[in-house]
Order: sequence, then structure tokens, then C-alpha cells
Amino acid sequence: MRKTRTVLAVMLLLIFIPGTVWAAGITDDIEAYTGTKNITVQHALGAKASALAMEKLHFNKGDENVLAMTNAGCAVIGGQTTEKCVDGLAAVSGCTIGNSNLLLVQRAKNMPLWFAFFNKATNEMLYLEANNTVLNKYPTDLETLASEKIFTVIAEENIELNGLLTNNEAWNAKISSKVFGGNEFSLIGIAQIWSNPNCTYDFLRAAQFHNHICPGVNSGYLIIKYLDKHLPLQAGQSYKIIACPSWCKDDAFQVILDATVGKKGMYVKALTGDQLAMLPGSAKNVAGLFIRWNEQTATGDGLVLGFDFDKANELAGTSNMTGPFVKIKTALSMMDYVDRPEIMVSTIKQFKISSASELEALQAAGVDPLVRLGVVENGE
Repeated sequence: MRKTRTVLAVMLLLIFIPGTVWAAGITDDIEAYTGTKNITVQHALGAKASALAMEKLHFNKGDENVLAMTNAGCAVIGGQTTEKCVDGLAAVSGCTIGNSNLLLVQRAKNMPLWFAFFNKATNEMLYLEANNTVLNKYPTDLETLASEKIFTVIAEENIELNGLLTNNEAWNAKISSKVFGGNEFSLIGIAQIWSNPNCTYDFLRAAQFHNHICPGVNSGYLIIKYLDKHLPLQAGQSYKIIACPSWCKDDAFQVILDATVGKKGMYVKALTGDQLAMLPGSAKNVAGLFIRWNEQTATGDGLVLGFDFDKANELAGTSNMTGPFVKIKTALSMMDYVDRPEIMVSTIKQFKISSASELEALQAAGVDPLVRLGVVENGE
């Protein structure tokens, strides 16, 4: 009987000690990272996501080959924001904003809370979608709770680019089934661009805000590089942008140039089908008006710029390709030309603004700025 009791005691120790050691180590990591002993269930959830990712993707803390992404901080659950999950994630995985391998992806507040990890050494991605009910528990409850109870979706896929491009049928099925919770294009694209040696953190900021990469947001980055060379800012100047027409590019301007709608750095105007049809051949690729504005003198120099997506597809070799990830291939190729934006970006017209009223006239509702500048000869 004594022997039986001893065996049972040892078995119980084997069951509970690993969990206790894990919890203690995790807690220490979080306390060291945050500088506080006030560990919340959100901290524990982010930490649990990292621990599971380290187990499944086979990496150690601080591995520079690993990217972590989450919408924590955007998601609001039960009236509570979720930003503390980020600290738990970073404390355990070693992925940080300063190391450019922790990205906070913009999402609407009502979207599910998720975590994603990508190991570029193996091309494996792990997606975890949180079970909202765990946020009502105590941090210690997550120590022994099974991963399947903490996360409603646990999905791992290989996202090597050639495999993505050649297995259209299989990936269309995975996208339909929402293998990554409906975030497939978003997470795969950001992971691919993060792995690109030409990718810089300012672009990643735009990708986070736009919540995916595509030729559209990449075109905005190339236009910024063109402005750096052909309409650079000097002291006391800022850009005033009239996005006409608007597309994904405009999110890059808001993030990188701080040309936001709310601060009147950007005005957005759509072009109807009839207006687009009236554009002359030289302006078929029009991307908008970009004005270097001096607030003190109320004067500015402007460019009407165009962007050639046909050229982007030609350079990427995607003109005749189909499939769910072709746009990612094009976007990746466009990063090869950040030092040569002129290959795809062009000046359609140069102009000058001599007063604040002239600028306001271009920005005003009901005004087609392309007509006003003479890019389109007849707006009737």
C-alpha cells in the first residue's frame, strides 16, 4: 500500500510540477518585461500564445527568424481593451517592436482577438484565435487549462511563396474555410514582406495600418520615395495630398507622411466611370495631387503623379497569373524598386499654388481638381 501511495505521489508531482515551473518562469518573464507584479489574465493569454508558438514552431525566445502579429489592443472584448496581451506575448517570445518582429495589425474593435507567429526559417505560420471566455478567468487559471480551451482556432500552415502560387485549388479551399480566421491574405502577405530584405520598418507601419500588403499600398510607398527625390520637404513645409482617385496607396501617406484626413493633410475624391473615361492617355494612371506646402508663405509646389500598375505586373511576371496570392507576388517585386520609383511613378503635370484660397479651391467639395488644373481639358 505504501509503495502504491509513493507511486501516486510521484505521478502527481510529474503532472503538476512542470506546469508550476512553466507558470513561475512565465510570470518572471512578464514581471521583468513590464516592471510590475500586477499580472492580468491578458498578460497570461499573450504569454500562453507565445509559449504554444515556441512549442509548435520550434523556436527559442528572441529568435530573429520569428515574426509575431496580433490585433491585441484593437480588439475590444466585453467592453475591455486588450493591449496587455501584447506585453505578455513580447515577454515570453522575445518578439518586440524595437526588433521589428512584433507587428500590431489594425482591425475593427469587434473582430476576434488573435495571435499569429511566422518562422521564416521553416516558412511555418501558426494562427491562434482566443476564446473570449478565458478573459473572465484568473491568470493562474491559464496555467493548467488546455490550449484547445484557451484558443478556439489553432492552425498551422506552410506559407512558402512558391507553394502558395502553385497550389491555388488547395489554398482557395483553405481561404473559404477561414483557416486563419479570415485573415489569410492579410497575415501571409505581411509575413512575406517582412521576410523581404528590402522591407523597412516605415513600410511595415503602413502595412500594419492597412492590415495587409498589396500592389496598392506598395504603390503609395513608391510614390513617397518619388516625392523624396522630386519634391522633397524642407524646413517649415508639409505635404497636402488630394487623393484623386483614392486607393490603398493613401493609407501609406497617412502613416508615413502624417498626411491625415483629420489634420487636413489629405482630401479624398473619387472619380466616376465617366470622369475616368475623360482622362487623356497621359493621365490614365493618375494617382492624385501632391503639394509641398509652406504654411508661412501660403504657397506651394505641386505634382500630379501617375502610377503604372501594368509595369508593376510586368516586372513581377504576374500579368497573366491567377490565384489568391498573385497580388502578394507583385507587391514583393515592387520592393525591389524602392530606389528606382521612376520605373512605375511618373509626373503628369507640375503646378504652383500662390495662395491659401487656391489650395482650398482644389480641395473643395464638388470640384474636380484635375479639371481645374487642366489635366482634363473639358469637365462637362
